Amino acid sequence: MNKIARSTANKLVTIASASLILASTSVSADTLDFSGLPIGPQGTTVLVLPNATITSFGSDLYVGASGINHEICALTGSFNCEADLKVDFSSAVNNLSFVASGYNLGDHVDVNIYDGATLLGTVGLSSDGLVDLSAFSHVTSLYMDDSSTGAGFAYDHFVFAPVPEPETYAMLLAGLGLLGFVARRRKESAI
Repeated sequence: MNKIARSTANKLVTIASASLILASTSVSADTLDFSGLPIGPQGTTVLVLPNATITSFGSDLYVGASGINHEICALTGSFNCEADLKVDFSSAVNNLSFVASGYNLGDHVDVNIYDGATLLGTVGLSSDGLVDLSAFSHVTSLYMDDSSTGAGFAYDHFVFAPVPEPETYAMLLAGLGLLGFVARRRKESAI
């Protein structure tokens, strides 16, 4: 193979390798979006979204409870957001955060974070604001254990990054292998 053809082939392999690496490492943020749902009671205790299933352990799910945005909450029979709520993600997630709103005096929720059946940790909520769970990886579900005596919390702006699938790691290894092959070929051709 002549020097120009070898150089062109090496460049193509390098570009292909770099593309495989970039494709395997780019994981974008995802969200749970309640904005397409009508404000008010949803008439169900289970809501299936493309990337999660939300379950109320009360009488209904309610959207727009605190009137700020399209938050979701689990209603009790007395029309408060004090029922327990579970979020089951379709696949494991990392870098998870969400916003809790609607706090009233006496409200408290323990957010239990799970990877399958394994409890990763618990975070207590007694105020409105951002709940940053990015310290936990491979989260498959959240269980909001509500012990509120006020009006209860509503939740919105769930943001997370899906955990890369095994084939993503295979693409990363293939790209690195191709880069190593090209580096070795360049070293051999320089000798």
